[in-house]
Amino acid sequence: MQTDVAKAALVRKRFARRPEEVAAARRFVRGGLARGSDAWETAQLLVSETVTSSLDQASPARGSGTLEVGYAVIGCRLRVEVSDDGGPARLRRRIHAVRSAGGRGLELVRALASRWGVRESSAGRTIWFEVDISGG
Repeated sequence: MQTDVAKAALVRKRFARRPEEVAAARRFVRGGLARGSDAWETAQLLVSETVTSSLDQASPARGSGTLEVGYAVIGCRLRVEVSDDGGPARLRRRIHAVRSAGGRGLELVRALASRWGVRESSAGRTIWFEVDISGG
C-alpha cells in the first residue's frame, strides 16, 4: 500500500499517450539512479513495460490523452508509478502463444520488481513497481 510520504515524494511528469513517449519516460526515471547499476537497467526496462502496457490498454476514444509517470527513491527502493485515465477493461493476466510478439510486460514486472501492483478506479489506473537499489 502506498504511504502518504511516498505519494508526496514522487517527482512527476506528464507524457503524451504516444509510443514514442516511452523512451522519454525512461529517460525521466533513470535520472533517479546511478548509471550502470543493476537497478538502473531493471528500472528502465520496467518503465518501458508499464508505460507500454498503459498505451496498449488505452480506450480508443482516449488515445490522444496523456499519462503521468512519477518516481521517488524511498529508503533502499525506487518506486515508479504510471497513471492513466483507464481503458476499456480491467487489467488481467493473459495467456500468450509461445511465438506471440508482445503482451508479456506485466509478467516482466512481476518477475523483476521487488513489489508491484495495480490500482484501478473509474477515473483510471495506476501500475506501480518498486526496485531494490540497496545493492548499488
